[in-house]
Amino acid sequence: MKKICFMVLSFMTLNLISCKDFLEETPTDFVSIGNFYKTESDIISALAGIYDVLGKTSAYGRYFFLEMDMSDEQNYNNNGTVPTAPDLQYFNYQISDIKLEAVWSNLYTGINRANMLIENVDNADIMEDKKEAYKAEAMFLRAYYYFLLTNHFGNVPLRLQSTKSPNEVDFPPSPYSVIYHQIVQDMEYAADKVPDITAYNHGGRVTKSAVWGILARVNLKMAGAPLRDHSRYAEARKWAKKVIDLGYHELHPDYTQVFKNYAQKQYYTKESIWEVEFAYWSGTQNEEGQVGSANGVRNTDRNMGYSYGLQRPMEVYYKRFEQGDLRRDWTISDYTYSGNQQVPLSGTNITIYYNRYGAKFRREYENNPNKSVNTTIINFPLLRYSDVLLMFAEADNQMNRAPSSEAINAVNIVRRRAFGKFLPGAVNIEEFDIPNNLDALTFQTFIQDERSRELGFEALRRFDLIRWGIYYSTMKDLLNYKSSAHVNYRVIPFIPAENLQLRDTLYAIPSDEMMINKLMVQNPGW
Repeated sequence: MKKICFMVLSFMTLNLISCKDFLEETPTDFVSIGNFYKTESDIISALAGIYDVLGKTSAYGRYFFLEMDMSDEQNYNNNGTVPTAPDLQYFNYQISDIKLEAVWSNLYTGINRANMLIENVDNADIMEDKKEAYKAEAMFLRAYYYFLLTNHFGNVPLRLQSTKSPNEVDFPPSPYSVIYHQIVQDMEYAADKVPDITAYNHGGRVTKSAVWGILARVNLKMAGAPLRDHSRYAEARKWAKKVIDLGYHELHPDYTQVFKNYAQKQYYTKESIWEVEFAYWSGTQNEEGQVGSANGVRNTDRNMGYSYGLQRPMEVYYKRFEQGDLRRDWTISDYTYSGNQQVPLSGTNITIYYNRYGAKFRREYENNPNKSVNTTIINFPLLRYSDVLLMFAEADNQMNRAPSSEAINAVNIVRRRAFGKFLPGAVNIEEFDIPNNLDALTFQTFIQDERSRELGFEALRRFDLIRWGIYYSTMKDLLNYKSSAHVNYRVIPFIPAENLQLRDTLYAIPSDEMMINKLMVQNPGW
């Protein structure tokens, strides 16, 4: 069960009835539905297929944390080579971009698999409570995939039944309000039916804590752009508080160990509530991702762990950290590699900002006897308890138009860990606590920066900036740093900000979908 997301699936011949495939030919290689979904083993295999979507290259295997999270935290530095081809991360792509199509197709794959399980789980010869739990898990994952789709693409087709015919290709896009209503409905259905987090010794499965925490995230998005339904702040606060009030969750005393755990296959579910699990090369199926190989500290030593070092920080991100914040030099490396030796960065030259790498996921800690050049088994976080604390604080402040003592305390818990106040021998525990007299606007601004410091490079910054309605302005503000940057760093880091247009809070609907689905509507600006 621990590796449910990456089992070699017996049901894979049921696989993905995509609309694109339907246009090419009538599927003939499917296991009959009547012969499947009969046993608990069938259901577990089908459920594994729904989870499998999370680890694909077009999801958290790479795209979501690299190309599709361009923000004021990072730039995509292809080892110093000025890009000549259009691509997502530079905001100069075409609607036929293969990465765009892969993301769209992969998420609808997960949705279709979820629909199939939801429709057929009652046929299985298992206890009713187990049926309910499996169905709830599938409904939550379907909702989560719609959450990702609408965040990236806006109004999308809402398909709540599995595809059964090659003619089912024309679906109109549903409005945000309808999609989010369905997301919330499905997640709330799952909230009381999935197991408690203590039922597992790992973070790869959906649990009550995961559902509650993601519901807080969903409701914060609904309260922000584009819906701006401020009544949702109360809902976000409610769901975040359920996680807090459970009394189980806490921060790991050592910030760095949280990320070492992802590389070492160690689970601390008190903080890491939900994560994408990657597995070893099995000989028949590669279930590794690119966490740490694409976005780690550049290194060509294969024994330590090869990394392309494609993710570099922006100067403004470095400066966002206060002196003494232990998160900075872990999140963005204070060293480079020469062979298998670390070379510390030193000096005050401005190049120190751009010579660093996104470094949360370090291959030197990877517990893999056969380290690949291109892929790793390092897990990726989807929800951490520190995120829940910060969501609670933000929702509480926005709901009450002033931060309560509870909200301030939630932020201070995160900050105390950041400055090492939970480590043995720590003194002056309240040294870096925030003032208790901040007004609502100042507190919100502080939360926005604190989320960046705590959750940087975890595929959340672009999402946050967009829901706050400041993505375009924040990205354009990066250009203020261009003239003062070292001459070697005045081109590549600023390409996304220069190319960014107002339309880029959403990605274009992929050309394949536009050609196949005659009722689909392209996003504005394309």
